[in-house]
Formats: sequence, structure tokens, C-alpha cells
Amino acid sequence: MAFVMAAVPALACTLARADGALLGAVGLQLAWRTEPAMPIQGQPFVLFLRTCPANAALLKVDAQMPEHRHGMNYKPAIQALGNGRWRVEGLLWHMSGRWEWRFDVRSSTSSSPGANTGTGTRTSTSTSTSTSTSSDAPVQTLRASVQLP
Repeated sequence: MAFVMAAVPALACTLARADGALLGAVGLQLAWRTEPAMPIQGQPFVLFLRTCPANAALLKVDAQMPEHRHGMNYKPAIQALGNGRWRVEGLLWHMSGRWEWRFDVRSSTSSSPGANTGTGTRTSTSTSTSTSTSSDAPVQTLRASVQLP
């Protein structure tokens, strides 16, 4: 019995742990971090992201509390900083508990969901892929969970 391995194109960039908590799928990496490092209930905070490849488009950022079936009370504003770097403002978690990030990213090199590269003690990760009628490139959805004390 023979096995055939499909080659996965190498990314032109690599994210490091210093860039933040790492998430990934085939052809896509994302690192995220908050300022302050651990958001405080009821206090605004900022999210910084880096995508690899750098030309990936961050389409949407959202956070939900799955156990409570609700999200944030505010719609965040996404600002492209260039070279695969993003700043997201207008974030506020109004309750303690488990929050789940959702990052929707479009990259011309992403194809199908693959193994996650999530790291860190306060996060867990998952990915999914869906297609969009506005572009041939699929939208990758990467998720991470954070426990807010």
C-alpha cells in the first residue's frame, strides 16, 4: 500500500510566539495579542493581530460567550497597519467567563482547513473554511477561547 503526500506551499513569512497567541490552518497563520495582556471586565481593550501571508485580509473580528449565547455589545473597528499587521479597537467584555474569538480572514494562499498551531495556556483553537461569492479565495475562520476572570 502506498501513501501519497500532498505538498503544502511554504509561507513567505513565519509568525513567532512573540507576535502573540498563534493560530493556523493550511496556507494561513495568525497571531493575536491584547493590550492590556489580560482584558479587565468592563474596560476597553485593543487587539493586535499579524497575518501570514502578509497580504491576507482580516475581514471580521468578533467575540461570543457560547454558554450565554451572546456576544459583545460593541462592533469593533478594524484598522490595517500594513505588512500583515492589524489593530482592532472598540472591544469591551462586559462579563467574566469564557469568551470565544472569531477571526474571519481571506488569503489567496489558504485552501482547506488544516492542523492548528494554537499555543498558550489560556486559549484553545479551531478553524473552518467557507466560500464567499465576493472572491474566489475562501474565507478562513480561526477561533480562540479566553477565560476572563
